[in-house]
Amino acid sequence: MFDSHCHLHGSRMRSFAEAAIERARDAGVHEFMLAGVASEDWSAQVVLASNHPECLCSYGIHPQLVPDVSEEELESMLESLRAAVFDGELPRPQAIGEIGLDTYTSERKAVLEVQKRLFREQLALAREADLPVILHVLKAQGHTLELLKRDGLPKAGGVLHSSSASADLTREYLRLGLHVSFTGIITRPTARKIHEAARGVPLERLLVETDAPDQTPLPHAPKPNEPALLPLIVETLAHL
Repeated sequence: MFDSHCHLHGSRMRSFAEAAIERARDAGVHEFMLAGVASEDWSAQVVLASNHPECLCSYGIHPQLVPDVSEEELESMLESLRAAVFDGELPRPQAIGEIGLDTYTSERKAVLEVQKRLFREQLALAREADLPVILHVLKAQGHTLELLKRDGLPKAGGVLHSSSASADLTREYLRLGLHVSFTGIITRPTARKIHEAARGVPLERLLVETDAPDQTPLPHAPKPNEPALLPLIVETLAHL
């Protein structure tokens, strides 16, 4: 199995990442996509991946950062991202992400226009580099689909990470050529909207992820998540 989105390199998992990888292997999970959220954590991915080639890297600037940093800082991050992808400052990533839009809080909603500019610039970079994108979309499905349809995806495609889209919206993402990935949220009996959406995703477009250490599947929630719990998500999808 392949955990298509996790944060083994992050500050909350770094101290036990080695043990988590071993437990994942024992559970049948043998590859991991490390999801980038900010320029300062890309190098942490590279360190972990240098010791574990089964860890793949993605570099991106997460939309949740936007309320907390200046536009000048965002521009500096974008310059660092371009240098990491094109100038060899870091090993070339396998994807660009997490990128996208997030209006879950009033603070994030207030900077939506800045988020859109950041998203579009990272999409353009992904198209130029022909790297797939890892999309973070929370309470912003309509805005995201509008931008994707207007600007276009890279030829390499991408994935809607931790999908919370309805069945109808999921079909729109699929029509764009995206893959769709589900987390431990799908193990909750109350997640009926996500269950319905998952049933409509063709197997060749279906991915699974832990988003560790977040979104722990039942019955292990609210403990921290880790890739060894990925089989619970696969089992739930199989039942659906």
